[in-house]
Amino acid sequence: MGPLLQKLIGICLFRDGPQDLPYSATHLLALIAGSMALTYIAAGNLPDTDAVGLQVAVATGFSLAFLYALLLLRGLTPRFIQSATAMFGTDVLIGIPVTLMTFPIATYGVEQAGGAAAGILLLWFWQVAILGHIFRHTLEMRLALGILLALAYSFLSFQVVQLAAD
Repeated sequence: MGPLLQKLIGICLFRDGPQDLPYSATHLLALIAGSMALTYIAAGNLPDTDAVGLQVAVATGFSLAFLYALLLLRGLTPRFIQSATAMFGTDVLIGIPVTLMTFPIATYGVEQAGGAAAGILLLWFWQVAILGHIFRHTLEMRLALGILLALAYSFLSFQVVQLAAD
């Protein structure tokens, strides 16, 4: 797993792309599980979160479907495994500090843990930029368009998860 971790860090630092990752369904499944676990813990620590398991499952399904639909539209479906591995792998790397930052929020509340909330927001911006970088390589587009697509993905994902929670 060492080389995979190095490549995922390289993607987070905008040095590598999804095409540099090994083509491995096993790695993808492990990273999906890790991402879901971290998201479940982080979301469970935030105030006013209900049906966390359902929300995590819906968010994961939406991510996979969104990526596959984009690749299908562009005729690039053979890139799915590596691109999804990049999405979920970088989500795990960003999710570790995000999850740790949710513990002070759960303990003291958002008002008393403003630094943690600000840190989570900054990491979300970084995650959007990383996702834009992944889309850029996966779909062969300019970075600005990849970031715009990442923002649209984030907005749509949030809306779908909120609908599922209601």
